Amino acid sequence: MVHGVIMAGGSGTRFWPHSRRKRPKQLLSIAGQKTMIQATVERITPIIPYERIMVIAGAPHVDELKRQLPELGNDQVVAEPVGRNTAACIALAAYKLSNKDPEALMVVLPSDHLIGKEKEFLEAMKVAVDTVTNGEYLLMFGIVPNRPETGYGYIRIGERLSGGGPKTVYKVAQFVEKPDLVTAESYLASGKYMWNSGMFVWKAANIINALDKHLPKLSNAIREISGSLGTAEESLAIKQAYDRIEAVSIDHGVMEKADNVLCLPIDVDWNDVGSWASLESVWDCDDGGNAIRGQVVSLQSRECIVSSPYKLATLIGAENLIVVDTSDALMICRKDRAQDVRKLHEILKNHGYEHLL
Repeated sequence: MVHGVIMAGGSGTRFWPHSRRKRPKQLLSIAGQKTMIQATVERITPIIPYERIMVIAGAPHVDELKRQLPELGNDQVVAEPVGRNTAACIALAAYKLSNKDPEALMVVLPSDHLIGKEKEFLEAMKVAVDTVTNGEYLLMFGIVPNRPETGYGYIRIGERLSGGGPKTVYKVAQFVEKPDLVTAESYLASGKYMWNSGMFVWKAANIINALDKHLPKLSNAIREISGSLGTAEESLAIKQAYDRIEAVSIDHGVMEKADNVLCLPIDVDWNDVGSWASLESVWDCDDGGNAIRGQVVSLQSRECIVSSPYKLATLIGAENLIVVDTSDALMICRKDRAQDVRKLHEILKNHGYEHLL
């Protein structure tokens, strides 16, 4: 059967001051009324029912996740004692699912992405599931780029495996790191490079085989505790395993080394919501192109992003700024420095403001 695995372990440091350690980005309603994790889970339920969805999250956030997702049973929200990046998270889910369903097929998704064209995404999920059902493939969704983006890794597609048109599946020829602008422009023009979405589909058995081959220490650590998964000893067993493994992403640890990786390019109005600047295309804009949420009035201001849910915020002659006001903190930065918000954390700690993180 097809199972959904939602990776919800992110800390959301780039969305401070709204995002805090106790309430990271995936637990917030960044766009719309639902929180990001609620929207992610609900998005896939036309194909995968609630009872076959698993959420892997940091232990401090499990109670809030259960509150936000009452449709999931207690055993469907799995706690990680510490973050060990995506390879450990995926290994844990794969072994846990294999215990119950040796033929389990996994749709692995981050908890904090936005997808505007949900119908098209579900159709792509079906194509992906059909593709991996009868093969030993590791499939990833590639986002068809619409701009020369320098903030994402790219996937170069190779020969066509199957399908045609928007349902074409390709073998992956190469993974490439974040490019400079000139290189990104050449990628866009070629039509052969997709953004790496961090969304995957595979059989649990196949990803376990890949983990055995490329990350044997990590895989063995989880295998040794697999008998305790789903029992009263689960939490202690996971802690013991995580104490022994290093943090590594599934991309660097497995996907870039494997020779059975496929890419299904999709055009689904995708947004990874990686920083405050990414909300320009999500929130409503006023006549000056200011993306605003809350109580905001501007005069001759342009291209700003403003969030002020608790009090009136006014801007005069401001341009290309991000302004985020909360009940206990105010953050102002240039839009082109949005990725640097995470760097504030160490500075705030050193200045005695750790309680606001």
